Amino acid sequence: MRNARYDKASRGHTLVKALGITLLELFILVSIAGSVPFADIQNSGSNNVSDLNKSDEAINPFDKVIEINPQDSKAWNKKGNVYSELNKSDEAIKEYDKANNSDEAIKAFDKAIEINPLNSNAWIYKGNVLSDLNKFEEAIKAYDKVIEINTNNSDAWYNKGNALYALNKSYKAIIAYDKSIKINPQSSLTWYNKGLALDHLNKSDESIKAYDKAIEINPQYSMAWNNKGLALYKSNKSDEAIKAFDKAIGIDPQNSKALNNKGIALVKLGKSEEAITEFDKAIEINPNNSDAWYNKGIALDDLGKYDEAIKAYDKEIEINPRHPNTWDSKGNALNKLNKFDEAIIAYDKAIEINPQSSMAWNNKGLVLYKLNKSDEAIIAYDKAIEINPNDSDVWYNKGLALDDLNKYDEVIKAFDKAIEINPQNSMAWYNKGLVLYKLNKYDEAIKAYEKAIEINPQNSMAWYKKRLALHILSSTTSINQSLI
Repeated sequence: MRNARYDKASRGHTLVKALGITLLELFILVSIAGSVPFADIQNSGSNNVSDLNKSDEAINPFDKVIEINPQDSKAWNKKGNVYSELNKSDEAIKEYDKANNSDEAIKAFDKAIEINPLNSNAWIYKGNVLSDLNKFEEAIKAYDKVIEINTNNSDAWYNKGNALYALNKSYKAIIAYDKSIKINPQSSLTWYNKGLALDHLNKSDESIKAYDKAIEINPQYSMAWNNKGLALYKSNKSDEAIKAFDKAIGIDPQNSKALNNKGIALVKLGKSEEAITEFDKAIEINPNNSDAWYNKGIALDDLGKYDEAIKAYDKEIEINPRHPNTWDSKGNALNKLNKFDEAIIAYDKAIEINPQSSMAWNNKGLVLYKLNKSDEAIIAYDKAIEINPNDSDVWYNKGLALDDLNKYDEVIKAFDKAIEINPQNSMAWYNKGLVLYKLNKYDEAIKAYEKAIEINPQNSMAWYKKRLALHILSSTTSINQSLI
């Protein structure tokens, strides 16, 4: 999460208004097809029937063999594989038909296994169909059966790794991939997927090594270059990441994901104009690339081009109206244009889609505060805190709203909570000092100012307020002594 702070114009208060508006990270894109977390599942056989468009034509020959010999395990296996492949042969196949084909495929594989329990091909194909149906636990059982039959079946270990990864069991997935790699160290796909699992565990250095191995085996592996770039980006090595993305783009100029990700790295380096060029290239390749539109909006926002940013966000919303972060970012841009009512509508839309978005609740609170609706702002901040009680900025913002209501004891509690979460929150220390000063607690106020100065020696107001408090404290001491 990127947090930015900006000065808020005073409404006659002594508190310096530096609100913590919650911004969003750009969307990075791993090279993953559809909703499947890995590249296509490997098959141990070579029964490719993707060119068969009519199931009857594909299945009838095997039915004929089975009619002659119902105990022909291989024929049942082939029939099941046909049903499995037919699910992928025509994108126009309806989901109902796909589910029906999968069911028929499993029945055929089960029949093959019934005839020959050691038919490892039938077991692995059954596992693949179950994986396609997102029945990963059952798929793992099928792959384990293959491994029981032949512990050196690298495809079974690989596919088991895929299923484990899909279940968010990345550690176990890596063990399975390592088993597959030990058997077949030249599989670039296995090294690539191991990299994905390591990246999922935030082990960027190790994931880079895995991607490098995949690239060593297959230097033209565009996806591996792209995901290596992502791992480098996460390691704050944006310059190196851009080189990796460029390599991916050089291999596949139509790799819109790599173009998008290069743009993100450029934004991080403060090169938003160049980033927009990359996002535009990604959009040219795929006008419905909602992430590229969103990221273009972020880059335009960074350049202060809020009207253009809103147009980009609106385009993303047109493609994907159920993405809460886009509504939140649109609200932020509207906020900066002082279009507060429209901003609230955008934040409310983000909250409607995701009621657990602490960012949207916080940002809605900021706008309500600007509209002098501090009571409503506090309700929004409390909702954000309920969702994420460890956000220092939200506690700080709540403190500012409470100050508007002259609830000074509660203000100090809110600032103290912000400081407890982030002891380096210099503005919380400074504004705590201001409240203590108003309460004539000059000694405590001075300590708060000193802490703010220690964190940010350039805070001239903290220096000034400290001198003022020292002067009043000195004057009070002198008056008290003269009265003795």
